Amino acid sequence: MIRNLLPKSWIYARTESARTAFGDIDISGHFAAGRDINVHSVTIAEAVLGKSDIQIRKKILTKVLPAWLNEGDYWEGAVEVEFPVAAEFSTDQVSHRRPDINLISESNMVKRWSNVDVGQAVDRSSGKLLILGDPGSGKTRSLHQVMHLAIERALRDDQDPIPFYLHLSDWSSSRKESSSHKDMRTWFTRSIRENYGILPRMFERWLDCAEVMVVLDGLDELRLRERRECISAINRFVSEYPTVQVVVACRLSEYRDTGRKLNLRASLLIEKIEDSVISGIIDEAGDGLGGLNQALGRDKKLRDLLRNPLFFRLAISLYSEVGNVDLSSSTDRRKGLLAAYVDYAERRMESSGIQADRWLYFMARALRGQQRVTFCPDRQSVEFLPIQFKGIAEKRILLMASLFVAVPSFLLRGVMVLLAPDSPTKAMYLAITLMLPLSYGLLAWKVVKDDLWAPLAGRKTSVVRASLLFAKRSLVVCLVEGGAAWVLVTSGAASSAMGGLALLLMVLVAIWPALQMARESDTSDPSELPDRVGGEIRSLVRAAVVVTSLVTGSTYITLTVIFGALNPVPVVGEGLLYSPMLNAFFFVAPIALIAALRNGGVDLIRRYQCRRIMIQFGYLPKSHKAAFEAVRRSSLLVPRRGTLEFRHALIRDYLSERFRDDVNSLSFVFIRSD
Repeated sequence: MIRNLLPKSWIYARTESARTAFGDIDISGHFAAGRDINVHSVTIAEAVLGKSDIQIRKKILTKVLPAWLNEGDYWEGAVEVEFPVAAEFSTDQVSHRRPDINLISESNMVKRWSNVDVGQAVDRSSGKLLILGDPGSGKTRSLHQVMHLAIERALRDDQDPIPFYLHLSDWSSSRKESSSHKDMRTWFTRSIRENYGILPRMFERWLDCAEVMVVLDGLDELRLRERRECISAINRFVSEYPTVQVVVACRLSEYRDTGRKLNLRASLLIEKIEDSVISGIIDEAGDGLGGLNQALGRDKKLRDLLRNPLFFRLAISLYSEVGNVDLSSSTDRRKGLLAAYVDYAERRMESSGIQADRWLYFMARALRGQQRVTFCPDRQSVEFLPIQFKGIAEKRILLMASLFVAVPSFLLRGVMVLLAPDSPTKAMYLAITLMLPLSYGLLAWKVVKDDLWAPLAGRKTSVVRASLLFAKRSLVVCLVEGGAAWVLVTSGAASSAMGGLALLLMVLVAIWPALQMARESDTSDPSELPDRVGGEIRSLVRAAVVVTSLVTGSTYITLTVIFGALNPVPVVGEGLLYSPMLNAFFFVAPIALIAALRNGGVDLIRRYQCRRIMIQFGYLPKSHKAAFEAVRRSSLLVPRRGTLEFRHALIRDYLSERFRDDVNSLSFVFIRSD
C-alpha cells in the first residue's frame, strides 16, 4: 500500500516478513484448504509527487494490485479446475443516453459465446461493461480476470488505465456518514485513498486524464433503495467522465428489481455450465470424483445445481476430500450442498480443537446485517458489539481507564508520604494523597469519555511527527522556570507564601508541553493504517509507549530542575516532603499515563473490554486468533490484505441463518465518524 505520499518526501520500500495469526505473508501464495498461506507486508517506495508519477504507477501495478489479486485467487488449491462457461453479450440490459456511447454496431455484436471472454467483452464495450449472473455464477471471478488483463496492459503501455477494485457495500456505509458521499467521484477518491493509499490530488489528476479503470463489485449487496441511488450515482459519474472505463458486476435478479439501467455500452450475462462440460471434467478426474459421478447419475436436481460454477467448485472440493456425500434426503439441493460443505469444514475445525458454534454464526449474521463482506479481527469485537452491551462496555472502559491513571498515582504518592520525614503538614499531604489521584482519575474519565466511540484507528501525535517542536517547548519551559526559580530563591520570595504559589504555577507550566501534545493528537488517516493482522495493535502500543516516554522524560527533567532549585527554601522544601527527584514522579506519572490514553490507550482498552464482553456472552471464542486461523484453514474464510472474508457471500448467508438469538434483528453500537 502506498502510505502517506507527501510532496517532496520519500517513502522507503520495505518488504518484511511479519509472523501473525495467519502465518507469514508471501505475495506469491495462493489460498487452499488445508494449506498455510504466507503473506508479506509490502509498502511502496521511491515515490516523489510531481516527479515520479511513472514510478508510483509502476509500484501500484507490480506490487499493490498483484498482491490483492493473488490473495483473491482462493479457488486455486488442491483441486484446481477451470471450465468453460457460456455468456451472452448484448446491449439489452444497459441504457444509452449519450450519442458518444450509443449502441454497439452489429459487426461487433456477439449474441452468445461458448466460453466467457471477459477481455473481449471489455474491448468491445470500450471499457464500459456490466457483468450479470446468478449467485455464484462467477461475477467476482470475472472481475478478477478484468483486473489481471488491465494490469498486464497497463504494464505494457503507459497510456492504458490503472484498474482499481472497489466493493460497493462500502458506498452504503460511507453515505450514511455524510450526504456528500452520494457523489461517486468523492467516494472513489476517498475509497482509493483508504484502500490503496493514493493521494486525492494524484487520483483526481489520473481521473481527469482517464488513466484509471474503476471495477465495482457488490451492487447486489445494497438494499433496493440504496441500489437505485447507487445506479443513479454511477450514471452521473459516467456522464461526467465519458472516457473513464467502468466495469460493474451485479446479480441479475437484484439488478432487474431496481427498474433502472446503467448507462454503459454493453452487458455480459454469465450463463450456467453445460451438462457436457460437467461430465467431461468429472470423467477426466477419474476415481478422484467417483462419488460425485455416482451422485449425479441418480440425482438430476444435483446435476442442475452444479451447473452453477460456485456449487460445482464446492462439490469438487467436497467430494474429492470426503469421497461420497448423500444429498438425496435434502429437499433443497442448494442448502444441502452448502450444509455438507460447512459441516465438513466444521469437522476440520474441531480436529484443530476449535468448536464452531454460536460465535461463527453470529459473525456471519453481523456481516450480513451490516452489508459487509470483510472484517478485521483486530477491530471485530468493537464493530460487532451488540447495542444491548453498550452500557456495560462504557462503564468498564471508563472504570479501567480511570484506574489506569489513579492507582499508580495513589501508590506512588502513598509511598512517598509514608517514607517522608515527620512534619506538621504531613497529615494534610496524606489527605492530598487520596484526593489528587482521584482528580487524576476523573481527568482520565473525561479524556476517555470524549473518545469512547471514536473510529477504530491507530493514533498519531504531533510529538511523534514533530519531536523537534516538542523539544523546543520543553527546553523553553525548562529555561524559563529555572530562571524564575533562581530569582525566587535569591530574592527571598520563595520563603513566603509566594513560594508555595510559585511552585504550583511552575508545575502547571512544566506540564504544558505534555498537555499540548495530548490536545493536538489526532486519529491516523485510514491510508496510514497497517495492512496486516496484528499490525494495528502494535501501532497503537508503539504510539502510546513513545508518547509516554517523551512526556515522562521531558516533564521529569523540567520538574526535577525546578524542585532542586527551590528545595532549600523552607516553605517549598516542607511541601515536597521528600526528595525532589522522587517527588517529580508524582506529577509526571499521571500526565504521562493520560497522554498515553489519548494516544492509543483508549482504543486498546476499548478493544480489550469489548472482546471480554463478546467472549462472556458467547459472541467470540476465548482463543479468537486461533479460532479465526482454524476457520481460515477450513476454507470458510480467506485473507484479504489484513482482513478476512467468507469464501462466498452465499456461505456467509447460510451460516448467518444458523444464528439463533432472543431478538429478530441485531443492532450494533455506532462507531462515531470524525
